[in-house]
Amino acid sequence: MSDAASNGSIRDRSGGDRLRLWLLLDADRRLLTGLLTFGLFLTIMIVGAINTTPLRVMVREGTHLERLFQSFTMSLITGITIVVGLNQLVLSQEMGSLDEQRDRMAGAMEFRLDAEELIGSVTSPEPGSFMRTFVTSCTDHGTKLQSVTDGNTDRELRDDIADLVDRLHAQSAAVDDRLDDAQFGRFEVVRAILNYNYSWLVYRTRSIRAEHAESLDEDERAAFDDLVEVLELFGPARQHFKALYFRWELVNFSRTILYIGVPALAISILSLVYLDPNSFPGTTAGVDNLVLVVSAATAVAATPFFLVVAYIVRLGTIAKRTLTVGPFVLRDAQQSGDLDLEG
Repeated sequence: MSDAASNGSIRDRSGGDRLRLWLLLDADRRLLTGLLTFGLFLTIMIVGAINTTPLRVMVREGTHLERLFQSFTMSLITGITIVVGLNQLVLSQEMGSLDEQRDRMAGAMEFRLDAEELIGSVTSPEPGSFMRTFVTSCTDHGTKLQSVTDGNTDRELRDDIADLVDRLHAQSAAVDDRLDDAQFGRFEVVRAILNYNYSWLVYRTRSIRAEHAESLDEDERAAFDDLVEVLELFGPARQHFKALYFRWELVNFSRTILYIGVPALAISILSLVYLDPNSFPGTTAGVDNLVLVVSAATAVAATPFFLVVAYIVRLGTIAKRTLTVGPFVLRDAQQSGDLDLEG
């Protein structure tokens, strides 16, 4: 079994590319938006500064600025309208009849009661603490399985269980560190539970049970079943909190893009109406002031687009890594060729 297949760390399963993971997942979306905006500003400014044909000449001889900011104005108006519609779609999920709300409550309570029956205690209402308790319970059930099978005469079975429990403890430790004081709404909770590779753990537990079925007594089979059951409950719990996080982020995204979309629209309209070849005469640090102003105005007008990129990249990455619920592995590092029974 390859370490990549069993390790819960996203970084290890992704080849350890820290910069890529930072851009896709860890970076604050507003910071990433600012970096992309500043990058566009620098690019336009540098090209404008070194271009052999001065920008003022190009503007005087053509309609470059008019076409540019006219396109921005139309795109921003359309985009803001779509975002408002998206926000209404998210909010509509919170509306429903009393029966629907009651069914949602009943389903949530039924799942919580099932989890508490396996965990053995009342679980926290806070998502981070709830998932941390879940992870701890998985480790406890693994330790119990190891204790129950300690006297089994099948040495290979004991070795396989010892390896499984070691991996449970390793993944639990990594998740506990990230869930410590994590607050829902921030990315920390989702980031932590993404690191828990429960699919492989379900597969590995079931494969050990199947391979050594003849060596197991009733208590040992029950201990295997309990571990599989608590691991299986982790899947829908993770999907539930992932869905809540998506809705949370979509609301934040809608609100933020409205905050920056209105100033971007204003800058675009002002540039369309008032910028001409004679605007902002002179230079700053050797760069034509018109180049600086056009670069800044273009970057600001493009900021809502960069915000869309920043949010969709993270949500798309999370969705891709959690497409399935259960003991299924979709990443290349976890294909069937790596999933042998030898640990």
